[in-house]
Amino acid sequence: MFIRCRGKVAEKPFIMPYTGAKVYSLEELCHYIGNNIYTITEDFFTKNLVQWLKDETENETLAKKLDIMITNGNRLKDLVVTILCSCDYYRENEIRELIRIIDGIISLPLHEKKKIMADNYMRAGLYAKSSQAYRKLLNGVYAVNFSPESYGNILHNQGIAHFYTAGFEDAARDFKEAYARNHRPESLHHYLYLLLMLGKTEEFERECITHGMNNAQLEAIRSHFDEVKASLPDVTPDGDMIDKYKEDLRKAAESAV
Repeated sequence: MFIRCRGKVAEKPFIMPYTGAKVYSLEELCHYIGNNIYTITEDFFTKNLVQWLKDETENETLAKKLDIMITNGNRLKDLVVTILCSCDYYRENEIRELIRIIDGIISLPLHEKKKIMADNYMRAGLYAKSSQAYRKLLNGVYAVNFSPESYGNILHNQGIAHFYTAGFEDAARDFKEAYARNHRPESLHHYLYLLLMLGKTEEFERECITHGMNNAQLEAIRSHFDEVKASLPDVTPDGDMIDKYKEDLRKAAESAV
């Protein structure tokens, strides 16, 4: 996406926490904040950001103001508004809407805030961190605060994290338990696909029947799995198929949070 910049374009980008995205101007920074508002926390506003604004974008007044606010422990909303109002990238009504979203996040109970943080790790591909955060939510004092469906969605995301960090067996177990709580087809399908990836054909067929699938549905899942493999005939067996499935899982993570 092209972003018109009126201020100085930086030679060195500022690299965003978690996502690793790069921005080269104050306008791009505003764009990123507005489009990733659920991932913006107080930790986003660091001395490194202040220094970058001063040195690379030559916004010394803004940098000085932010530096004082960070030192004084100003609220997240104040920090966000200060940056968004420092250029004309967003209109006033758009900034007000972002403030409304921030107020909503601030008013969330602690367990929901912790889930948002775990989801941020997931979106950024920090699977080890997200796995640890989800485990604390599922097994710690906050677990009782989640509805069965929400608990299942956390299990679903933990399954994706385990897929990248622990292995297929752990991931399959997570997806199976997730479906028992959230009843989302995505969780069930990931579980069944993993059984096929693990070569557990008989268990796959048994689980399909257990979950009320008819032969046509069973074969549709198997056919989709076989199509993915067949579309990659000239590569190391299963290697790129796993990469493709990982990409599907990454996209599914977004729908689960």
